[in-house]
Amino acid sequence: MSLIRHAKPDEADALTALAQRAKAHWGYSSAWMDAWRSQLTIAPDYIARHRVLVAELAGRLAGMCALEDKGPGWSLENVWVDPAHIGHGVGRALVQHALQLAASARPGPVMVESDPNAAGFYRQLGAREVGTVAAAMPGAPDRVLPVFEFRLDVLPGGTA
Repeated sequence: MSLIRHAKPDEADALTALAQRAKAHWGYSSAWMDAWRSQLTIAPDYIARHRVLVAELAGRLAGMCALEDKGPGWSLENVWVDPAHIGHGVGRALVQHALQLAASARPGPVMVESDPNAAGFYRQLGAREVGTVAAAMPGAPDRVLPVFEFRLDVLPGGTA
């Protein structure tokens, strides 16, 4: 499998490119990709402030995710898998590692706002859909993102 480790600030450009490739994999228009440019940028100070994990396969970045401390709980952010590795367990390994990290640091729910294309992935990992947030885009004014919650006391597969 892959090596999971903490990201280094000098990997910010490579992680930004990874995030952009992963998002583009879903066939979004160039206008939408341009609108998301800042959200898909992983800055060195972001890596320094948060628990950013990367998965490496054969010495190359295969995926990433970030765990943001939100006081009583956590937010799982920037879950990106290189398109060449989607469906091979990289995302699962990253998310499970992040959930273990959160559980060992402090109890509290881990929330994630999911791209609609990734909703099934979070359900498979045992997350419960708890709502939606508005995410209007040009040509899609009613677009919403599903919001999921992982409860650290009931993680599947014995990860907690």
